[in-house]
Amino acid sequence: MKKRDVEAVVDRVLSWPAEDQQKLVRFVDEMEQRHASDDITDEEWRVIEGRAARRDLATDEEVEQVFSRYRHA
Repeated sequence: MKKRDVEAVVDRVLSWPAEDQQKLVRFVDEMEQRHASDDITDEEWRVIEGRAARRDLATDEEVEQVFSRYRHA
């Protein structure tokens, strides 16, 4: 995506009703929080994406290992 595409979207958003703009602000805030708390490494994402492409699912032990990392955080 190019900067001018984002700027064009922002220009359109500025013409929206205030209530709709506020909804968009909340959505962006949530997205930023998700990205800020994303502790999955780039290598883990490559494994996840590769398995998804091959439809190769994680074992129960692997799923538990990931969930346990976040349960105790």
